[in-house]
Amino acid sequence: MKKYTPLLCTVCLVPALALAQEPVKTRINKVKLGASLSFSYNKPIFKGIDTTNGYSLIPRVSLGPVVKDKNGVEINVKNAYKGPLKFVLRPKFGFFNQGYDASDSNLLSGMKDRDSSFNLGLKLRSRTPLGTFVVSGGYDVTGTTDGFEGSLMYTNLLPLGSSKLRLYPEAGINYWSKKVSNYYFGVNANETTDSSGQTVRNQYSIGDETKNYFLGYSAEYPLTKHWGLTHSLRKTWYDDQILDSPVVDDGKASDLKIMFGLTYDF
Repeated sequence: MKKYTPLLCTVCLVPALALAQEPVKTRINKVKLGASLSFSYNKPIFKGIDTTNGYSLIPRVSLGPVVKDKNGVEINVKNAYKGPLKFVLRPKFGFFNQGYDASDSNLLSGMKDRDSSFNLGLKLRSRTPLGTFVVSGGYDVTGTTDGFEGSLMYTNLLPLGSSKLRLYPEAGINYWSKKVSNYYFGVNANETTDSSGQTVRNQYSIGDETKNYFLGYSAEYPLTKHWGLTHSLRKTWYDDQILDSPVVDDGKASDLKIMFGLTYDF
């Protein structure tokens, strides 16, 4: 991944630098904390699992400058940064939501559960006249995968007039290290048999990092100064190495994740 990092950063920054006519300036002068209670609906690619759903409580950290009115709508955004190129380097943390419970499918009998990990890293966001580019990456700190995951994403705020709704289409690519890919989609030697001892799958190991493309959107709607609604949808198309795994449904090449959330920011 190290050899790709300079290239990814260049892709994000060069378009704006070509259009820049003023010195670049940034400001981070405010930190806000909050939480999001979310409901998720997923259509994964694992064998025998058609849909999954569940609730989660996730912390929110917002770094300024962001100014909002009494309804929670951002104001003075154009004056928050000076210059055509705006970039912010921020910490990245959160749960990496993959995996499955083997008990959810008879076709996964004999497999061990695959749990979500908690990753820490950095996120570089570059707002340009062409839209916003986000490069991020983080390492698992829970010992679940002991691997690295990163992404390059393009997004942009759609103009919706005076509406309080903020809608962001998203497109990009995820990078998963060999350790991450193998943890979720590999088959260990002791996982080739089901609970009765019958051999039902071959041992499988992913030999390299994987690259998975995604397309979707996220939306935010403020209710008050502190409360708001969030929604996101993302469809991901997986690397061939992942699709060849014995735990992946032969008829699936992509998954779908939908989330609805209620947020509170202090």
